[in-house]
Amino acid sequence: MLLSTACSRGEPDESSRTTQPSTPATTTSLGPSAAAEKEALTAYRGMWDAFVDAAKVSDPDAPDVRRYASDQALRLIVSSLYTNREQKKITKGSLALSPKVTQFKPEQAPTEAVVLDCVDSTQWLEYKVSGGLWDDVPGGKHRTTATVKLSGGSWKVSSFLLEESGTC
Repeated sequence: MLLSTACSRGEPDESSRTTQPSTPATTTSLGPSAAAEKEALTAYRGMWDAFVDAAKVSDPDAPDVRRYASDQALRLIVSSLYTNREQKKITKGSLALSPKVTQFKPEQAPTEAVVLDCVDSTQWLEYKVSGGLWDDVPGGKHRTTATVKLSGGSWKVSSFLLEESGTC
């Protein structure tokens, strides 16, 4: 279901979750790029974990979504959750992530990172609130490119493009 409106996202249950939410850490012993990479990936994984949790009940007001996402990314997730709630559907299961930072801007003191991932939603499926699968469309693997920005002292995913199933 990976983002219903622009690509539907489902959510994993706690037992099958492959990513763990984490709190951004202040890293002073690492160089600027290493610290930025760590925090950008923490925000990226945190966004997906928050989305997965919110999708279990189709909650567009879930606070953790706003903790890790802003701008276009936040609008996309919230819109998807609203749509699912209106359609009386939820998402269960797990996502598998394997993100890598491919670029920093600026390189010397990064405030922005580009993350490339292959989001695997084969175990993240849509269900009717009343029970049973929403449809028989399986999840898939989606090439995903995200921009993660440092703003106000915290890293958040500001945008992402989730391509169609089978793109990675």
